[in-house]
Amino acid sequence: MMEKNHYKIHKDLLDVIRGYSQFTLLENTYYFKHFSIEESLEVEGFMQGDIESSVKSGIKTQSELLEAAKKHNAWSTDKEEKIKSLDWMIKRSTAALNKMQDENQRKVFNEQIETQRKELSDLNQEKGKIINYSAETLAETKKVSKMLDICLYKDAAFKEKPIDQERYALAPLMFSRYGDLNNRENILNFSYHGGFLDIYASQSNNPIALFGCTLLDMTIFQKNLIILTNSLLNKLKNTKIPDEISGDPVKIFEYEEKEEKEANVTHGIDDLKAKSKVRGGNLKAEDFLS
Repeated sequence: MMEKNHYKIHKDLLDVIRGYSQFTLLENTYYFKHFSIEESLEVEGFMQGDIESSVKSGIKTQSELLEAAKKHNAWSTDKEEKIKSLDWMIKRSTAALNKMQDENQRKVFNEQIETQRKELSDLNQEKGKIINYSAETLAETKKVSKMLDICLYKDAAFKEKPIDQERYALAPLMFSRYGDLNNRENILNFSYHGGFLDIYASQSNNPIALFGCTLLDMTIFQKNLIILTNSLLNKLKNTKIPDEISGDPVKIFEYEEKEEKEANVTHGIDDLKAKSKVRGGNLKAEDFLS
């Protein structure tokens, strides 16, 4: 397991630094050329143009479809607000869960978060059925096609493009790799354990020079690597990191020094005990956030 993680960390960093990833499909090798900042901005610009074009041709926007659904009682403002509330609560609850040590407490807390996730998923699916044929959804479909056209190649020189059947067969692999290299925890791990943090520290005044390119030519993954590495380096420089998390870049990144008086801590524990007593020994996720 350790060897697999070690390999993955260095493979991720290598791909980000060189600006592309390789796939093998049916014994053929393909290349995912990482999106540059310029290409990423162009794709978003195309998407806006596609939305405007669809609206002119009579296709409704998401907001128009939702408003129409409200008039027919197929959707409501309350459901919209519930989605925002659940999304906020899940993020806060997950952050609180990561700081818990007691396994029994973590289990109960996690079950409550999963219940919230299920409720949020159901609401989003209900909403998705309403906006599935909106101008924005159509533009998103065209955006995916443009992304595949920009980034997939059959050669390392990025000259020969795969045919349509190959592109769509490669799409799941490409988007999986996209998500992997865009994941904050993964970036922090291959920055810290892969050695990029040490290199960055010596060139922090001009980090773009590490990739020998202009800002527009830099890939979106290289940009994210620089931003997160800079934040991690600042945390290490300006914060006293506890020994127990010193080898975990994710925990270091999230760590915040707090000066709490014993009286305040006791009050917080007493408050949770009081809530637990009222609820018959069960605490809800929001109890830990108040």
